[in-house]
This record gives sequence, C-alpha cells and structure tokens, in this order.
Amino acid sequence: MNINRWYILVVLLATCLGSAFTVKSAETAISGIIDYVYERNPQRITPKMYNWEVKLSDADSRNGTYEIVQITEPSKADSMATDTEPKVLVESKMIVPNRDGIIDFKLHAGDKEPTQHMGRQGNSGQPIIFSGRGTGKGASNWIVLPGTKTDRVIPSAKGTQLVASRLRLIQFIVSNDKGDKFQVNVILRRK
Repeated sequence: MNINRWYILVVLLATCLGSAFTVKSAETAISGIIDYVYERNPQRITPKMYNWEVKLSDADSRNGTYEIVQITEPSKADSMATDTEPKVLVESKMIVPNRDGIIDFKLHAGDKEPTQHMGRQGNSGQPIIFSGRGTGKGASNWIVLPGTKTDRVIPSAKGTQLVASRLRLIQFIVSNDKGDKFQVNVILRRK
C-alpha cells in the first residue's frame, strides 16, 4: 500500500471515529425530555394523560438543585389574578442524582377530567406524580388551575431541551366563570 492510500485510510478512519465520538458526546450533553407518552384514557394511578421521562446531562445534574414549579399568569394585565406566586409542586430534596450521578425521573400528570373545586370554589385541579429513577424518591401533588374550563393543554414533547436552566413540561390555558383567562406553566427549573 502506498503512502497516499495509507493516508486516505487513516483520514477516513479518523473522520468516522470522530463522528461517532461527537454523536455520543452530543447525546450525553443534552438535558431534557427523553421520552413522552400521551395516554388518552388514563388509569386511576399511573400512567396519567401526560407522561414524561426527563434526564439531565452529567454537567446539569451536578450544577445546582432543581424543583418543579407551577407559574400562573393572567392573560390580560388588568385581570384580578389571586395567586400568581410560583407554587412548588416537587421540592428540590426529591430531585436528586441517581447512583450514576445523573438526574433522571418520570413525571405523570393529568386525569381525563380535572377535579372540580380544588382548594376552593371555581378552581380545578390535575394530579402530578414524580418518581426519581434509581433514587427511591417519589412525590405527588396537585396542579391547581384558577378556572373550571380548560381551553387548551400543551405538553412538551420528547426532545424538548433544558434551556437557561428551565424546562417547560406542560402549559394549561384556562378560563374562570368571569371569562378571565390564565396561562399555567409547569416547569423544571434550577433553584
């Protein structure tokens, strides 16, 4: 084999191996939703309607603590919003790295029909269940919606990434009996 052929073979091999290593390192560098399943007719326990698996990269898993919060905002600036403070649904003490040092968890949310009068008259609610993979940690709570009519639900799909230390999991657009509209976001965020 002459030197030119040998050189071409080495370059091709390095290019192929380099691409494989680049793809592998790119996969491990992404934090976000690695699986999402919609269950049209959810069972009483899990799965619920919206089912995610979230996995953070090694760097993000070790770079601070995370919590899952509900952020409710009125659609109009002049709405009489009663509770716009972020509500912690899953505390940071529950979202911990597994034995491999990676934050990896499953999250299930939503029944087919929201529970009415959640917390008070005029509110509705959807359950949310957290289970840490490989940590033995679990939690459940309620997403309390400031209205009885759910106009739209927008779950984040597989492949959605953590951006600026935040990952939107699901968004509800709801209306109350006065016609006021609200946007409710459930997000994973760095604390």
